[in-house]
Amino acid sequence: MKNLIPVFFSVNDAYAPYLATALYSIKENASKNYDYRIHILSDDLSDRHIEKLRRFDSEGFRLEFIPLSEKLSCLDPDGRLGGHGFGAFASLTIYFRLFIPALFPQYDKAIYLDSDIIVPGDISRLWEEKLGRNLIGACADYSIQHILPFMKYIDEYDGVDHRNYVNSGVLLMNLKRLREVDLAGRFLLWNRKYRLETVAPDQDYLNVLCWGSIHYLDPQWDAMPSERISSFEDPQIIHFNLASKPWLNESVPYGDLFWKYARRSGFYGEIVRSWLDFISHPAKTEQYRQSVDGLVRMAGRLSESDVSFRSIIASKAEMRLCC
Repeated sequence: MKNLIPVFFSVNDAYAPYLATALYSIKENASKNYDYRIHILSDDLSDRHIEKLRRFDSEGFRLEFIPLSEKLSCLDPDGRLGGHGFGAFASLTIYFRLFIPALFPQYDKAIYLDSDIIVPGDISRLWEEKLGRNLIGACADYSIQHILPFMKYIDEYDGVDHRNYVNSGVLLMNLKRLREVDLAGRFLLWNRKYRLETVAPDQDYLNVLCWGSIHYLDPQWDAMPSERISSFEDPQIIHFNLASKPWLNESVPYGDLFWKYARRSGFYGEIVRSWLDFISHPAKTEQYRQSVDGLVRMAGRLSESDVSFRSIIASKAEMRLCC
């Protein structure tokens, strides 16, 4: 019997075509020495999209669609999470990954992936990385290393070194240890007690809470398109982060690889139509650009705040998972 690798995605219906592209790339390149269980966490996937995604379900590569409303209500009875609005880049689905350890006690380890990725490498090699007692494995987020307001925000507001601040779109999760330290409970405590504004909601919390217990992965496991950094020759996972998406910008690095997998995703026509609609409406392009600019302005404003992750931990170090 083959060992099982559990992989989690959280997605809304609009991202189903890009999830399909990610799934095709994983299935095409993953080692046959393992079985894979793909957990798709969502509350709003349409029946039409679910049916199209099921084409990837096969022996050794099983898909499970999991609506999380009821499960989340058990962990968050006050419904406080639903009151956030995060603009163009985030929604309640961004928090789902924080609850995976509590909601899936059958697993001691798992991979979490954002849906705006492709995997030209073998995902089982990521699984084989040793975490020891570290809580998560992740890559340093080099996409923010040259954006001064973000760098200052991470240093001054989050209270972590921006050079070692990790991206949460690709995570190797030590679920056993995350249950032991009660990631979900600690996050809800922070959320209810302090209600801090965040530029990158789940990502900021993971960095702040897990600081000092992070295994840093080779950056090829979270290769993000950047005009400032040369592309990797052999990226294992490509993450089209924020506005650097081939379906929004035809000049994005690694775009040719995305379209290679998109053509076989079963959603190619839908992805192309979405791309054409976006580029033919300048107002949509401008709205998206303004959303990015808004995050930069928000980072600058919060950097000057008197109340922050950094100030709270300075007086209450126990608020971290690993003190």
